[in-house]
Amino acid sequence: MGKVTFVPSGKSIKARAGQTLVSAAAAARVVIPQRCGGHASCLMCRVVLESGELSAPSALEQRKMPEKDLAQGIRLGCQAKATQKDCVVRIPENRLKSVVQAALERQQREENED
Repeated sequence: MGKVTFVPSGKSIKARAGQTLVSAAAAARVVIPQRCGGHASCLMCRVVLESGELSAPSALEQRKMPEKDLAQGIRLGCQAKATQKDCVVRIPENRLKSVVQAALERQQREENED
């Protein structure tokens, strides 16, 4: 079993070889957004392999993802699987979440200035 660490949350979990990242993330109580139930059709579950090793891209993943993205370590969490080796996987921040977070921080600064 290899350890999968999810960033930015910093949560880690021992994942069995062959376990998808979406499954490992759920077990670690980390959310990887998805809408298609793991069929690689929504492409919402993109993650970035920061270090370590994941399974080779599946035929389905190779069809759905641009070759350039795969070469840069961008994978689909519903298709990429853990191996015996440790890895660090970044879950990109949702754009809407980052906009809301920035607005909340701005509001908090304005309230502190008053």
